[in-house]
Formats: sequence, C-alpha cells, structure tokens
Amino acid sequence: MQEDQGSGTSGATDSPVDDATYNLLQALTSKLEAIEAYQMYAEDDDEGIFEELAQDERRHAERLYDALRRRLGSAQ
Repeated sequence: MQEDQGSGTSGATDSPVDDATYNLLQALTSKLEAIEAYQMYAEDDDEGIFEELAQDERRHAERLYDALRRRLGSAQ
C-alpha cells in the first residue's frame, strides 16, 4: 500500500494510516460489498446458496470490524 512505485524505489509514503489498519479497512470493505452483492443475487436464487454465503460474509465482517475497533482503540 505505501510503496512509491512511480520512481522504482521502495519506501513508505506519508500516510496517516498504517498498513495493518489499512488492511483491516480494505478487507472489511470487501466483505461489506460482497454482502450487498449476495443479497441482490439471493433474490433470484432458489437454492439459498447466496443467503448462506452472505451469512458467512457477515460473520467475517463482524470479526474484521471487531479487530478494527480494537486496533483503533489501542491507537489512542
């Protein structure tokens, strides 16, 4: 995330968010987007697979959200 790829050298940029926090944010965003998509797909699904997948994603999103809250709480 924080490497300068434009000049071909590696080094940290001046980001207000560290890599571990950024990773949690990105993973949580991906899970939330997946939940939204699965809810749409579930409308046309007779087998219930997308509802099952959405439930799994919700569980994962909750874990990520808890980890993010702990991380932000310890950053104070």
